[in-house]
Amino acid sequence: MPHRSIHAQRARIMLVEAGKQILPAFAPSLAVKAARSLERLGVEVRTGTKVESCDAGGIIAAGQRIEARTLIWAAGVQASAAARWLGVAADHAGRVHVESDLSLAGAANVFVIGDTAAVPWRDGKDVPGIAPAAKQEGAYVANLLLRRLGGKPVPPPFSYRHQGDLATIGRKSAVVDLSGLRLSGWLAWLLWGAVHIFFLIGFRNRVMVAMNWLWAYWTHERGAGLITGSPPP
Repeated sequence: MPHRSIHAQRARIMLVEAGKQILPAFAPSLAVKAARSLERLGVEVRTGTKVESCDAGGIIAAGQRIEARTLIWAAGVQASAAARWLGVAADHAGRVHVESDLSLAGAANVFVIGDTAAVPWRDGKDVPGIAPAAKQEGAYVANLLLRRLGGKPVPPPFSYRHQGDLATIGRKSAVVDLSGLRLSGWLAWLLWGAVHIFFLIGFRNRVMVAMNWLWAYWTHERGAGLITGSPPP
C-alpha cells in the first residue's frame, strides 16, 4: 500500500512497557513527561504490562489479547556470539563477564568491550550498552596495551563515567538528564540535537546534518519510513 494512502488518524499506536515507567534510565519525573508527550501525539502508553507472547495477529500482554497488524519489538538487543566463540559463560543477553581491566578471566590477553561485555558498574547494574561506554572501554584497553608494550605500570581498573541520558520523543519534544541537569520539551530537544551533531566525526558531516535537520524542521518534510510486505489474502 502506498504510504500516501495511509490515514494516520485511523491508526492506533500503543506502547507496552513491562517496567513501572518508560525510559527506565531516566528519573521518574522525566519519564512521566515523556509519557505525556507521547500521549499528546496519540500514543497509548501502558506501563507495568508484560508481553507474554506475540503472533501475526497481535500480542498477549498481562493476560489480555491486543490485536495488531504491525508489531515493533524494542526491548533490547542480543550480544554477539563472542561467548560461544570463546567457550565461556554469558549473561541473559549473551554478554561475556570480564575482569576489572576488561580482560577475559584466565586469558589476560583477550579483551571484551562494548555491547558484548558485561562490566559491573553501580547499584548492582552493568555498564549500559551505549556508544559512550564502548568508546571509554576502547580507549582504556588501548592505553593498557600501550603501557604494557612500553614496560610501564598498567592503569587502575576500568571506571565508567556516565555523562548523562538524552531521548527525543518527537518534534520539539525530548528529555535530558545530564549530571543532575534535567530538562524536557523544546529546550531539551535543541540540546539533544546539538549533542548529536557535536559528536559526529568531521566538520563537513556536522554542517550537512545540521542543514538537513533545519530544512526538515522548517518544511515539515518527512523521512521515508516504509514497512513493506505481502498483504494477507
